[in-house]
Amino acid sequence: MEELAVVQNPWWSDADAIYLDDKVKRALSREPKLLYRFEPVNKILIGPRQVGKTTYMKLSIAHLIESGVNPRNIMYFSCDLLRDYREIVSVVRSFLRRTTGKAYVFLDEVTFVDGWERAVKFLLDSPLASRMVLQVTGSTSAGLKRESFPGREIKVEEFLPLDFRLVAFVYRSRVRKIKLPHENPTTPREFYENALELYPYLDDLYGAFDLYLNSGGYPRAIYELLAGEISPETYEMVYNATVLDVVKLGRSERIALSLILGLLRRYGDRVSLNSLAKELEIGSHVTVRDYLELFEELFIGRNYFQVRLHDMTPLFRRERKFYFLDPLLVRTFSRLFGVAVDESRVVEGVVGEHLSRLFPTYYFYGSKEVDFIAGNLGVEVKWRKSVSSSDFPRVGIRNKILLSKADLDFVEPRNLAIIPVPLFLFQLHSASSNLATVS
Repeated sequence: MEELAVVQNPWWSDADAIYLDDKVKRALSREPKLLYRFEPVNKILIGPRQVGKTTYMKLSIAHLIESGVNPRNIMYFSCDLLRDYREIVSVVRSFLRRTTGKAYVFLDEVTFVDGWERAVKFLLDSPLASRMVLQVTGSTSAGLKRESFPGREIKVEEFLPLDFRLVAFVYRSRVRKIKLPHENPTTPREFYENALELYPYLDDLYGAFDLYLNSGGYPRAIYELLAGEISPETYEMVYNATVLDVVKLGRSERIALSLILGLLRRYGDRVSLNSLAKELEIGSHVTVRDYLELFEELFIGRNYFQVRLHDMTPLFRRERKFYFLDPLLVRTFSRLFGVAVDESRVVEGVVGEHLSRLFPTYYFYGSKEVDFIAGNLGVEVKWRKSVSSSDFPRVGIRNKILLSKADLDFVEPRNLAIIPVPLFLFQLHSASSNLATVS
């Protein structure tokens, strides 16, 4: 293990070696630069593979060295080759014995190591914790649902693909300077007033939205597309970072791909577990449910459940909707299967994901259907040239937002804001994107 640690930490012998790291070189050579904010506290960062977690760690190490921290007091370790929690503890203890003063430990991809939660708890409870900042990353939330580390000084944060606002910052520098009247809008009126401020930038934001629909929030895909086109290797990377993790957890690649194909064919439709099981010949609705839950734990997509409006009770046994977490996933699987997904449905999924990062998000289905119920908002998506207030169903929702391609209006009697999709999404900056910054 010590030999592996030495190989992964070349800055122990040469502080400048961090700048020879491939991920650091790539991040610092991009224009504009996508960088990350380092906070010197214990953290667990959970999110899909290939969205920048390792780059965040390597840039954090560069920041610490530049700030005067002894390079030998900083350890990065990729845990992919470790078997269980004992080996995690052994690696960290061995490192800490060789250091004095404040130490920084970065453990990458811990969540497929058996019992990793026990290692984190042990390290936080040990006497070594007082002089250590521990940050770990993982690509499945499964362990966190069993253990929330109660009473321990550690933050659990999601590290997800970039949201639309950050992609817009990469695409066009001038939108970074926009100041909105309402930084955290909650009402249709506030969203509308912000949209009025954004309207002069509509062309810029539409350009950014076109980029986002094709690249998603994956940094590698964003910069490739800005330079020309997304490489086949990037699509393969996304496939490997999703479906092969299903196999790592002991599940069937065949069943996973069959279910993904079925979801693509009915993308954004209401579906029942029984209908999917029957259509895909999977055998049991229980198997379908387990895989859909696994897709959430691996950040492949989200399930959206119906909700009862008067008391906001989720109806878990009713038909659900499923959208992939990021539009690049839709493109990857569409290419794989040769199945086209209507752009309007992809846009719906994008809106749902941005809302889900801020609010518990459901959908309503009664005599009429509303695409999303998020917090105190009802949100209906109509991705077409012209919309009117009648396109928002007359159901018992006070705060209404109708998302359009281009129309912008406020309908006072209905408390209804009509807003172009990019102008709405730009206002939804989620906590999961707070680590990233564009310069």
